[in-house]
Amino acid sequence: MQTIEHKISSDFQTPPEVCKYMVSLIPAGAKTILEPTPGIGNLVAQLNGYKVTAPGNYFDLDKNQRFDCIVMNPPFSSKSAFGVPEHLNKSGMRLGYHILTECMGMSDNVIALMPWFTLSDSDVRLRALKKYGMKSLTALPRKTFEYVRIQTVVIELQKGYKGETTFKVFDLFNYEELPQLF
Repeated sequence: MQTIEHKISSDFQTPPEVCKYMVSLIPAGAKTILEPTPGIGNLVAQLNGYKVTAPGNYFDLDKNQRFDCIVMNPPFSSKSAFGVPEHLNKSGMRLGYHILTECMGMSDNVIALMPWFTLSDSDVRLRALKKYGMKSLTALPRKTFEYVRIQTVVIELQKGYKGETTFKVFDLFNYEELPQLF
């Protein structure tokens, strides 16, 4: 068995407060959870009480498995991923969307932390997510990830959901301590 050596960067790990929020979106009755790209395990640490699958390398995972829910913050690009097969070494930030779409085939409920441009830069992607069932979008503050300039969002997907998509804003910081801007 070949071992893949890698270093997991702490810069792109989901903050514990965001992990707790994402876990709160798991539908009632869910038992089996996939965290496809666990990094250092911040999301997994919040998944107490569930049967969790958190593979060491997502690309070795059997994609025919089914889970009650998938909760994830996939690497957005090949630059921040490891073990990416050559045929999937996508340019730019397409890798995270590739992982998202594969996960949509493994569960009827997906909660994913993704870049905003997953939605805003492609009408095709936006329509595909809406068709699957986009239940809510939660905007995360720009400073959710230190030194990263990518605006992120938590996308709550439920296969077959046809209702209105709820827009939320996540309050990561205590805004009462900030000076008045207006």
